[in-house]
Amino acid sequence: MTESRGRLAGMRVVVTASGGGMGGGIAERLAAEGADIALNDRLEGTTEAREAVIRGMGRDAFSVIANVTRRDGAARLVDAALERWGRIDALVNVVGGMRPPPQIPVWEISEDDFELAMGLNMRATFHCTQLVLPGMMERRAGKIVNIASNSWAGDPAHAHYAAAKAAVVAFTRSCAIQLGPYNINVNAVAPGATITNEGVRAQLTGAPSMQDGYEVGGTLARVNEPEDIANAVLFLVSEESRNITGHLVPVAAGANPRL
Repeated sequence: MTESRGRLAGMRVVVTASGGGMGGGIAERLAAEGADIALNDRLEGTTEAREAVIRGMGRDAFSVIANVTRRDGAARLVDAALERWGRIDALVNVVGGMRPPPQIPVWEISEDDFELAMGLNMRATFHCTQLVLPGMMERRAGKIVNIASNSWAGDPAHAHYAAAKAAVVAFTRSCAIQLGPYNINVNAVAPGATITNEGVRAQLTGAPSMQDGYEVGGTLARVNEPEDIANAVLFLVSEESRNITGHLVPVAAGANPRL
């Protein structure tokens, strides 16, 4: 490894779901500013390319393939980072999403779909946060960033997903209150429509329109690339945000949830 330089020089950061477009983009952006990265995905073969890119920057990077919505999977990820580095300076909880169809009225949401949405969007955030806290509290230092969604305030297209992301926001604020005395910052980012792969790009590219209950493109008439989310996360992980905690940062080109 080369000497670490940048806004995150010397930091050790865990990024969940970093085999995907958003998580991978966040991992690369943080590494470009000097952080070593523990990558994670539940699927084999999804993180190797990102790992190689980060190592090419002269940073340390390794992958843990684990389903972090389960306690044992989250523990494997956190334990591996602690064994390798001895500490975790920041955690970025990216795991989330929902199962199609993209639009479904509340009276048609199945119990399985509801449980999946709540589990996928909240359980991993809870497990990983709780597991990194002992070290952060002992050192009285740490940064946690949770990925919510612009749907958190209500969405007529998928109430179960909106409810799960609202839970992420409430959890973020509750943790920030409790962890402030330990000098641990906890914040969330709420992305609007974001191009995470070429399939999503094809779906979202074009004139701004109403989709899934909010205005795609917002007042700036454009959608997010992964780096837009990554830049917000970078700020919240850096020392530049030392007096910011318990906040939700929208990255949605000016789009607001609409009912």
